[in-house]
Amino acid sequence: MVRLIGTICAAVLLAGCIEAQVPSPQERALLLDVSDFAELAAPVQGRYKKQVTYAARTVELSFESQADADFYLYSGITLHPRPSDALLSSYAETFGASVALQGSGLEQQALELSADLATRATLKLLTQDGEPVGNLFYASLGNKSFFTLFTGVYFEQPGEFEQFITAPLAALRAYRHEDPLLAWARDALGLDSD
Repeated sequence: MVRLIGTICAAVLLAGCIEAQVPSPQERALLLDVSDFAELAAPVQGRYKKQVTYAARTVELSFESQADADFYLYSGITLHPRPSDALLSSYAETFGASVALQGSGLEQQALELSADLATRATLKLLTQDGEPVGNLFYASLGNKSFFTLFTGVYFEQPGEFEQFITAPLAALRAYRHEDPLLAWARDALGLDSD
């Protein structure tokens, strides 16, 4: 009984915690990284991150390349408990990126996607002084949201970008993740996952 009460108290405290973890190879494979751009740009190094937020029951995965004058990539995925959370997150990412880019000197031009890539998908061409410099892409797929920004390479034709992004989105759509709070509680209580 004391153990159960202690576990419940720990769960309540843990529910508000944010924990940095090492992404698994399967989680890393979901993200765009420099290898996806090897044919388009000189590869640079980067860093993977994983953040688990127990209160929100989300897992955030990201890859960010090191600062390089010629190429930059940020790729982020958030795994949510519900599709409505992913859709809301996608709108928030769109708004946040737009606000952040306003002060950077980069302009955004919407590119019309023809394929039904996701529940919500937006592609923008980033320009500076009228010249293309990169792209910004957001999507929500069920209970997952996807965001990427890259400069140094760009897609001006939506069809070319769709060919580039279709396989990564299919892999994300097929990926099944476990609710982090439920997984923690199961592990803390010593319950079998079967």
